[in-house]
Amino acid sequence: MPLVTRVSGEASSDGRRVRLQIVVDDDEVNEIVLARDDVQPIVALLITLGRQALSLSGSDQEPCVTTTRPFPVDLITLGGDGRGDPVLVFNVGATALAFNFAHDQLAEIGRTLLTASARPTEPCN
Repeated sequence: MPLVTRVSGEASSDGRRVRLQIVVDDDEVNEIVLARDDVQPIVALLITLGRQALSLSGSDQEPCVTTTRPFPVDLITLGGDGRGDPVLVFNVGATALAFNFAHDQLAEIGRTLLTASARPTEPCN
């Protein structure tokens, strides 16, 4: 099976398309152009397949946090999944990522966010 060794890309000048350049085995270059609306399902597919691959490998290896790229979040919303469980949605550009949480997990996230957002008190004169 060919192995992807590098991926790069850019958005079109009108913002309607995304071009990906995928290098396979360090020499074969493939280009793919996606409509902006197709970015969302591709991201969801990659996340789903990555989770499945980790499960099938039997590995308990965690994703490498040191290579994680932080993205600015455009919008955060909280909703429900229809069964009463909370769903936290992060909009980043043309992609929305939705995460299911148990109520106790969401409470822990809330406490963590409150703690992280607290500013240390400044000394008063």
